[in-house]
Formats: sequence, structure tokens, C-alpha cells
Amino acid sequence: MAAAGKKAGELRTTGDVVLWWLRRVEQKYPANSDYRKNVVSMAKVNILPALARVAIKKLDRRVVDDKLIWRMGGDGKKPATQQKAIQVLRRAFATAEKTGRIKINPMASITFKDFDSAPIKSKPAALSRIDLPPLVAQLSEAFDKDPVNGLLPLMMLAHGTRISETLKATWAHISRAERFWVIPANKSSRLHELPLTPQVLALLARYRAALPDARAQGDWVFPVRGGARLSATTAHSMFRAISGGKWSSHDLRKLMRASLSELGVDHFIGERLINHSLGKTAETYLTRDVAGRCREALELWHARLDECGFAIAHGLNVAAAASPQTAGGLDAAGAPGVSSVFTGRGCI
Repeated sequence: MAAAGKKAGELRTTGDVVLWWLRRVEQKYPANSDYRKNVVSMAKVNILPALARVAIKKLDRRVVDDKLIWRMGGDGKKPATQQKAIQVLRRAFATAEKTGRIKINPMASITFKDFDSAPIKSKPAALSRIDLPPLVAQLSEAFDKDPVNGLLPLMMLAHGTRISETLKATWAHISRAERFWVIPANKSSRLHELPLTPQVLALLARYRAALPDARAQGDWVFPVRGGARLSATTAHSMFRAISGGKWSSHDLRKLMRASLSELGVDHFIGERLINHSLGKTAETYLTRDVAGRCREALELWHARLDECGFAIAHGLNVAAAASPQTAGGLDAAGAPGVSSVFTGRGCI
């Protein structure tokens, strides 16, 4: 029943707007969507406790600063988190305004720079190239002892993938015959195809052979008991245990990207491999055999991993290559004679 003096569906408070918008988000995005989880958590933990009862007509910079920004700061929330809260508020009000639910949008002219003009620094990488040899040895030895729990960090280091897209991998996304791994498009990214090197194909073969039969026959590459896939929460806990809290899954992605640059991989190919948006101009630049160039870059990178002990995990007798032209030469079973030059599709 609507409150006295308030029509059903009418949005009068900041809380009304945010809760209305969250219902749209929950309808639009699946329950396992990282975006949905993040905005729902931001709203329920930070925004609603601070601003739920504030009338729309009374929401201004002073109120946002006093009730939200200062509260979050007092709770130890970093500027980057405070900025995300403002972004969520702006999206909620913008959607409500565009759909005619509210007549005025007090958040239209409010940005985080109104409260803190200092640039938000990116979190420094916790891993550098000097950490690579002991890191690869650690992860490879862990995989050799327990392939079931050891694949995830190695796959992320080998390809620079995000933890969310890695966990969503299915066996149907991986083609041994054509040697590529498809990461399906979602609402924020395009279809992404990563070439698979002989080392990774052998790694996957060892891993699948070690899975319990019920899990090996399932759809997910990273399954748990009951047929579901490994959750992001559990995966992050695994990384904290592996690293002793010193680095995160995202640090593996940063390390892979930085290493590509150190190996002389073209900037645009490096960005394409980690699935960064390049823009129309850069996409036009990438016209010459993108698939082949992506494969060459990964072969060069995996040869560098081999120098650090990657073979402990994948089991192939591969001599580390000094250049893309000399990388490869083995099939997934370790037999010679399969060209490392990829002539089909690659990272699109």
C-alpha cells in the first residue's frame, strides 16, 4: 500500500530512486553478473544508509558531501570507492529522468571532482618482472602437485584474462582442433578469441585428466561439486591463500601485459590480447593478420614462461624460443611437426 499522500510508484526520495533503479538492474543482469553484484553492494552498503531518506528536491552537493562522502571517508573508504558511489547515484538518477520518473535530476551536475579534485592513482602493481621466475616456479609446482586447484592462476598469467571471464570458461569455448579459446561477448565487451599454444593445450589436458569424472564431464572448465562453476568469492580466497595476501588475480594480468611490452610486442597487439577496447582508429590500424600476430605474441610470452619453469606444469619438452619465429614446433601431445604459425582465426 502506498504511503499517505504518495501515489503508487512515485519516486520522492533518493532511496526511492536508487531502489527503483536496482530493480531494473536485477531484471537486466543475471544474478552472477559482476556488474549487478557491484552496484547492488555499493547501493546497499554505502548509498542507501546515507541518503535513503533524503528527498529528491533536497539532494544537492552539500547533502551528498555531508551524508555520503564524509561518511565513506570516515569508514576508511578510499577515494576510488567514493567515486564509484557517485557514479552509481548518477546512473540511477539519469535513468529515472530519461524514463520520466522524476522531473528534475539533482545529480546531473554533480561529479566526484566536486568533492575531491586530486587525480585518483591506479593501484601500483604488486608483481614485477623480477618476481616472474619464482612466481612461475611456485604456480607450476602447485599445479604439478594439484592440477585441479592449480590451473586458474596459470591460465590467467598465460593469457592476461580477467578473473570474471576466466571463471566463465566452458569446454565448449575451447577448441583443441583449431587451437583457440573463445570468450563470449557480453554487455561491456566484444567476442574475444585467444590463440592456444601447445603449452596451454597440454596444461588443459593434464588438468582435465585430473578432474573427478563427474566434473570432467560437465560444461565448466572450473567446476565445483554439484555442477556449478567456481565462484568469484571462492576464487579470490584461493588467490589470497596462494599469494599470502601479497598480490591479487589482477596483478597477474598486469604482469602479463607489462611482460609483453618488455618482450617487444606491439602495443596494439598487447592491448588486443588483454581485451582492452582500442577505439575505431586503432582497430583500423590492426589490419595485417591480427590472428597470426596475436599467436606470435603468446608463443613468445609462453616461451618466456618456459624459461621460468612453466614446463613443470604442462609437461612438454619445449625449448624456450628467443623470438616468435622459433617458438612452438610441438603439438599438444609433445610431438614435433605441428607448425606454430596460426592460419585460422585468432583474437578478434
